[in-house]
Amino acid sequence: MQSKASDHPFPGETDQSFRYVCDDRDLDLWLSGNAPVILVLSHPGQDEAWWVEVKSAFPDAASRASRTVVISKHAQRFDAGAAPALLRLAVPKQSGLYLRPPPITEILTTNLLPVAVMPQVIYVATSAVSSYRAGGEALAGHDGRRPEWILRDGMVMSFTSLREAPLNVLCDGDVEEHDTGDWTGSDDTDITNRFIDLLTRTVQGSYPDLRWHNERRHVHFRASRDLTSRRAGKGPGTRGRTVFGPHYAKSDPARVSYYHHAALRTRFRRIGGTWHCQLEPDYCFTSDGYTESRFADSLLAGIKRLDRHPAVFGWTRMWANHLTRPLDLFTPERFVRFGALATVTVGRGIDDNWWGPAPAESAPEEDQEHPPAAEALAVTELAAADIDTDDLVALLTSPDDEPGQAAAGQAPASRNPYRSVRRGGKKGGGDSDAR
Repeated sequence: MQSKASDHPFPGETDQSFRYVCDDRDLDLWLSGNAPVILVLSHPGQDEAWWVEVKSAFPDAASRASRTVVISKHAQRFDAGAAPALLRLAVPKQSGLYLRPPPITEILTTNLLPVAVMPQVIYVATSAVSSYRAGGEALAGHDGRRPEWILRDGMVMSFTSLREAPLNVLCDGDVEEHDTGDWTGSDDTDITNRFIDLLTRTVQGSYPDLRWHNERRHVHFRASRDLTSRRAGKGPGTRGRTVFGPHYAKSDPARVSYYHHAALRTRFRRIGGTWHCQLEPDYCFTSDGYTESRFADSLLAGIKRLDRHPAVFGWTRMWANHLTRPLDLFTPERFVRFGALATVTVGRGIDDNWWGPAPAESAPEEDQEHPPAAEALAVTELAAADIDTDDLVALLTSPDDEPGQAAAGQAPASRNPYRSVRRGGKKGGGDSDAR
């Protein structure tokens, strides 16, 4: 039964009848299965109601297209006299009746930051240096931050003027000015790749608190001066997250085992004529806030095995807040600025309450238990280093970004991969894991 109530007259209402135009989404749902559906229309303030059986009211395409039903106020009154007609419609629930779940509208949040502002001019000149290393040496005497630039096919390019210091030392000859729009909309693969490279380097250089990791190909938060924890990514409804911090040895709470740094991989993409920065959260582990920990691979593999949607979304939101934080007196000017995370509104969604837990055997291959030998090696290595992996898992289960609330579906601490050792038996067996 679907109830539509109003204390105002329905369209065309008289003492004998009225019309009712059904919402297209409602009608699509009511006609989707073989279950009987009745529509009850009422004036609650007058204690009056009428009804109609939906499928008989819309028997063909023409009536379906009109979405309009005409109600006879005397023949279709919804009172005790309607009982025999209602009983004739009813069928046993064992008859295989189906009515699909009601449709819901969902707003999907992507990991794409649209580029809202960028410079209008790109400067290009013949390069006086043959490599980035040589360019870095030429700029070594410059005080303060160095503007970002790229080197391609003997040409140096930048959003910063190449006619002025310090970048003028990189140039040999006249400087050209190119309209940025000629690059942003170009279908030439080489021009597009140059523009992506310039965007990437410019953004990476616009945040002094981030450091480039050449081997991992990501940026990560720099260590604090005194190696204490630091937080970033504060925004509406969130206190931010701990983006750098020490983790202590299991047997000696005064000794640091490693430091974690929130990291990010970026990729610029042109979608629908708009440039976006795709955010891919990552992690970095160091022994002293600068030198990568010799256990980094094992720690990274462990956290990735538990890095489910709630954690990824939390870190993505943190990075979006950090990259879009307002400028202030202490923030350098940014050549490239971003809007809010792009969203997509879809007319069909899924009520999460309809979902149950997935069977263990249906998990993707990368989420399955790891080979016993590899797992045992990781356990042995980290145990020998006295590393507390429960502290590592806290990076995922921490309620930093939603005070007092844990994200739905978040991996529980008991899922720590280093506290589970397979002891034989068939995969998925009830006694195969000891925790």
